[in-house]
Amino acid sequence: MKKVFVSMFIIAFYMLFAGTGLVQAQELAAGDVEDTRPVYAITYGKGMILTSPDGEVWTLRRSGTDMFLYGMAYGKQSFVTAGARGTIVQGTQDGKTWTIRESGVQSDLWAIKYAHGIFVAVGSAGIVTTSPDGATWTKREKLTPYSLKNISYGKKNFVTIGEMGFIFNSTDGINWTRRPAQYTDHLLGLTYAQNKFVAVGSNGKIMISADDGVTWTERYSGTTETLSAVTYGNKQFVAVGSYGAIVTSPDGLTWSRMDSGSQSSLAAIIYARKLFIAIAPDGTALTSPDGINWSFSRYGYGPIAKAPSETAVSIRYVPRVVEKVVFVTTEPQLEQEILAAAAVPKIVILAFEDIHFDVNKATLTPEAQTILKRNILLLKDNPKAKVRIAGYTSVTGTEAYIYELSERRATAVQEYLVSEGIISWERLVTVGYGGVNPAAYESAPREIYSKVAKANERVIFEIIVQ
Repeated sequence: MKKVFVSMFIIAFYMLFAGTGLVQAQELAAGDVEDTRPVYAITYGKGMILTSPDGEVWTLRRSGTDMFLYGMAYGKQSFVTAGARGTIVQGTQDGKTWTIRESGVQSDLWAIKYAHGIFVAVGSAGIVTTSPDGATWTKREKLTPYSLKNISYGKKNFVTIGEMGFIFNSTDGINWTRRPAQYTDHLLGLTYAQNKFVAVGSNGKIMISADDGVTWTERYSGTTETLSAVTYGNKQFVAVGSYGAIVTSPDGLTWSRMDSGSQSSLAAIIYARKLFIAIAPDGTALTSPDGINWSFSRYGYGPIAKAPSETAVSIRYVPRVVEKVVFVTTEPQLEQEILAAAAVPKIVILAFEDIHFDVNKATLTPEAQTILKRNILLLKDNPKAKVRIAGYTSVTGTEAYIYELSERRATAVQEYLVSEGIISWERLVTVGYGGVNPAAYESAPREIYSKVAKANERVIFEIIVQ
């Protein structure tokens, strides 16, 4: 059968409890034919993966996990996702079948990259784990006590960046060398183009390296907003961040602030098929052909209801070669048939208010009880639905402690709902997610009474419609 070159977008989201770096568009190999019909895929938290031929109609895929999926890479004719608590899930070339792999680590994995014949995943507490094929993983030496947030590859070198300005490089993805950055700003986004690495982060920080990630210099970005992601395309570096911040540079040295027309916090950006696409926590999508002139767009959410609390964290574009691509019908009325065929529950996020807790407490406050009572009717209006209660915390404390606290918070809500006769035990599922996927970024984690930390002390409802 004739092989067809097909583009695949992978858009990853947090939905205040959902999760998922950036795969640069690759050159077409000689003899490949570019199909004009792209295949799209989208990964949500709770291990949900959807695929689509057009970005409008989505088919649910079974990943085998309900953990957050933060990053995805493509190599060795397979997709590999990395996520919470060391979760690794490997998918087939067409994105239809997924298998859980043992990563050898328990910490959250924030980013993953495939290059030079090896998958490399990085995460919390300086964790690094590698695999030659995406199936068998080996834990490597911890690099730092702080989280590693991103990883890229260029000029035969891996580079990983993270909190407190930590930067490391490696020629093989296994043995790493720390490189001086001279700053303590958190570095979040990373890309490689024009023979240089470009890293972006908090307070508008931009760092560049033109010698394989060995030495780094700061460049003036023109903004003090947090820059979350950066990419390269159409002869432009483009970085995006909070309050609609967009900065561009033709060379990575001189940057200019652009008008995005949005106040949304842009969390991810990619250049693919001659278009920049930037996405934001509120579901906003901006597109631009040149990185300078931007317009609003919307991407499809398929069978998952859009919630105002969604947080998009990464977009991916992975060209791939497949022997056959099955395209799902675009007729909306077939949505239920698609869901049934996928054998995965439909998940709807109802507009429940967050229930906030006092610092280091799992006791429901009177305010939280009032919020729960306001939502009684919503629960009763969905008598066949099951409810998953997800607890969260700020990032202060050991990993074991914050996971345990988040679980106690979810249980407190469960017990209250049952005691008030709102819902029966068998309809409730509780889970604790600790400090992953914060509602607000904590630049100073030890300030436990800050407004930002308070926003992360919460419980979220997820309604599962079978």
